[in-house]
Amino acid sequence: MNWLSPLEIPLIRNALLGIVFAGGTMSLLGVMVLTLSLTGLRFTLMHVGLLGAALSMSVGANPTLGAFVLIMLVSVFMGTLGDKVKLSASSLSGFFMTGSLALAFIILSKAEVPAMEVFGIFAGSILILSTVDFAMIILLGLVIVAVYIVGYREIQLILLDKELALTLGVPVGKVNILMFLLLGAGVALALRLVGALLVDAVILLPAMAALPLASGLKQALVLTSLFGITAAAGGFLLALYFDLPIGSSVALLGAVLLGFSYIIQRRK
Repeated sequence: MNWLSPLEIPLIRNALLGIVFAGGTMSLLGVMVLTLSLTGLRFTLMHVGLLGAALSMSVGANPTLGAFVLIMLVSVFMGTLGDKVKLSASSLSGFFMTGSLALAFIILSKAEVPAMEVFGIFAGSILILSTVDFAMIILLGLVIVAVYIVGYREIQLILLDKELALTLGVPVGKVNILMFLLLGAGVALALRLVGALLVDAVILLPAMAALPLASGLKQALVLTSLFGITAAAGGFLLALYFDLPIGSSVALLGAVLLGFSYIIQRRK
């Protein structure tokens, strides 16, 4: 049997389209995450997403939707109210990370959620992507691209110098909140695609590979998207050929691309 024959099955074909689209669009969030030093935030939101998924699974609802809703609520809180509470950013992150993970395990235990479903949260379940999941991936990807196109000048100024951006009248606070929300949504959907342990495969690795090679924001975005698509499509096909976990294959290829990027950078 041809190793590509599984792609004739609509479910598997949609999974490939979903992860490739995510790789080409959600990876763009990584450019801002890395440039603005928000890597700790995505880790916090990942733990919050686990709690949201656990809450949904305990009542038989869609775990992706539960993760999405709770992450959005926490993103709004951290983006708008974080400066008003007497806690540092690291304290807030620690509070949400530890508290969310503890509550998630308690809820999963008390609800007697099957072990394989719990494992699915950590390992991802791209092959059982629902219509709702697929629609959310497409919608979020289009929103991310639209935000970069419409607000390219403002985003570029913020990444260059926040103080300068404020001086020139850029609504830095509103843009930050928007980026919190987009990152939160990206983390929630990445949980579904590759699992909690491999979220960075979709969001960070492509940008990490692209930024050292880029000479400007536009080039960084293009390279990030290309690396994201390559890692997603290549990882998926490698998984089919060698019968490997899809999320792990995508992450491994992303790491290989990152290694090549560093080699090229050093030679330059």
